[in-house]
Amino acid sequence: MLAAGASVIYDIPLVVAIRGWADYTNAHGQYGWLKDASIRARTRLALHQTSEVIFISDTTSETFREQYPVTQYSVIGRPVDTDRYGTGRASDRETFDLLTVTNLRYEEKYDGVLTVLRALQPLFEEYPTLQYRVAGGGQYLDALRKYLGDYEYADRVTVLGFVEAVEGEFASANAFVYVSFLDSYGTVVLEAQAAGLPVIGGDAMGVPEAVGDAGEVCPPTPGGIRDALERLITDDDHRESLATQSGKKMATYNEECAAGHVDVWERVLDT
Repeated sequence: MLAAGASVIYDIPLVVAIRGWADYTNAHGQYGWLKDASIRARTRLALHQTSEVIFISDTTSETFREQYPVTQYSVIGRPVDTDRYGTGRASDRETFDLLTVTNLRYEEKYDGVLTVLRALQPLFEEYPTLQYRVAGGGQYLDALRKYLGDYEYADRVTVLGFVEAVEGEFASANAFVYVSFLDSYGTVVLEAQAAGLPVIGGDAMGVPEAVGDAGEVCPPTPGGIRDALERLITDDDHRESLATQSGKKMATYNEECAAGHVDVWERVLDT
C-alpha cells in the first residue's frame, strides 16, 4: 500500500510482482474473515493504481485473476543464483541418489513426498543401489519420520530436515524428483536444473512450468512417478539428455528473466 500511495502522490507508474496466490486468496484458510477481507480490500486498491502486474507463472496468473481484476499483466520467471547451484555433478559411485528439496510446512508438499515414497517401493526392491534423500523442514517433518517408521525401505531413505547449504545436496545427487500439489512455480526445480541434474516433475500446479522442456513431466501419481524414475535409472542416454537440457536452459534463464522485466518497464514508462 505504501508503494501504491507513493504512485498516486508522485504520479509515477507502479508495477506489482505476484509470486503466489495463497496469501491473497486465503488458500490455506489461515486467516479469519476480517483479516482476509482486509487483505482483499488492500490488494484491490493497490491493483487499481497498478500499471502492470508481473506473475511468476501462468498458473499463478490464472488463479489470481479468478478473484482479482487485472487488466495488464506479464508472466516472467524468478531468477536463480546459478553460480550457487552450479557446483558440479555427483561423481561415479556405487549408489544412485535421488533428491527432493521441499518445504514441509505445507501438507500439499508433504503429500508430494509421500507420492514419491510410494512410487519408490517397487524400485527399491528392483534396484539395490537406489537411495532417496529429502531435504526440507516444517511442521510435517515429524509426520514424515513417523511415516517412515512403517516404511519397508526406510533404511534407503534419508530425511535431512532443513539444510542451510542445500547446494551441497544438489551437487551430490544423481537426479532430482519433485511432486507438489501447491507450488505456484517450483523454484527448487530451477535450482536442480542450475546444478545440472536430470529432473522429474509431477504434473500438478506450477511444477510443469518450472520444469519446462528441460526435464520430464509425468502424472503426479505413484505409478506415473515410478515409470518416469525407472526410465531415468535404466536409460543412461535419457538421463544424460535431461541433464544436458537442464544446463542449456539455465545458461540463459536469468538473462531471459531480466529481459522480460526490462520489456515491462519500457512499456510502462512509454505509456
